Amino acid sequence: MPDQPLAETLTASADAFVRFEGVSVTYGSGTAQATPALSPTDLAFARGDFVCIVGPSGCGKTTLMQTLAGFLPPTGGRVSVGGVEVSGPGPDRGVVFQQAALFPWKTVAANAGFGPAMRGLPRTEQKERVEYWLRSVGLWDFRDRYPYQLSGGMQQRLAIARALANEPELLLMDEPFGALDALTREKMQEELHAVWKRRGMTVLFITHSVDEAVYLGTEVVVMSRRPGRILERIPAPFARIAGERDIRRIKAGADFVALREQVLELIWGEGG
Repeated sequence: MPDQPLAETLTASADAFVRFEGVSVTYGSGTAQATPALSPTDLAFARGDFVCIVGPSGCGKTTLMQTLAGFLPPTGGRVSVGGVEVSGPGPDRGVVFQQAALFPWKTVAANAGFGPAMRGLPRTEQKERVEYWLRSVGLWDFRDRYPYQLSGGMQQRLAIARALANEPELLLMDEPFGALDALTREKMQEELHAVWKRRGMTVLFITHSVDEAVYLGTEVVVMSRRPGRILERIPAPFARIAGERDIRRIKAGADFVALREQVLELIWGEGG
């Protein structure tokens, strides 16, 4: 698959939904303690895109996502969603972390409905959202159970349902399947892909798994070593395959393997 010129891929399109404009992050202050984590970065993508970010450990992937979530103000530059500058966390952006971070004292249904309840939505609407999303991730029959009664994969499904119950415009996912076994991980990839296709949502997904990025993403963004910068943006066709999907067959195909190797060579070149 031919490489795209970096200058072209970094050009923000007029209809971009998410924009990073010259975003940089430095931790600490002073000459001795300041640690640059992210070089000035430009990145833009449209509604409905599933953007996967990969790169060596410590390259700034999570830092970039945290500026979009509103958890971390950038040292320089600007982050915006739908033309509105990000100034803090908001219900328009749902976040799923590597650990499910559920409320152990709340039932599955209460965990899923936490966001709508905090926003003060009518009880009828809260119940409708909880039922819809728990059914979407296959957890409706477990609605009265507690997190400790669920497997790791089920807990992650619940974390995703909790984020989606707020009906965010943008879903941010930081290594959400990293702690799962290989079989559960592939099942979760399929479930997430199905929800994304059905809802047409926008996703920013951080992962160390190149296979995962190439399979799920509409494009793969490869970052350099710290201080992170974008090395290349590579379109990936597999997420938009129509009809029935066979995850093992897709991942074994020559086109998939070639794209995976292209991404891996970029990361290996950075010592990742």
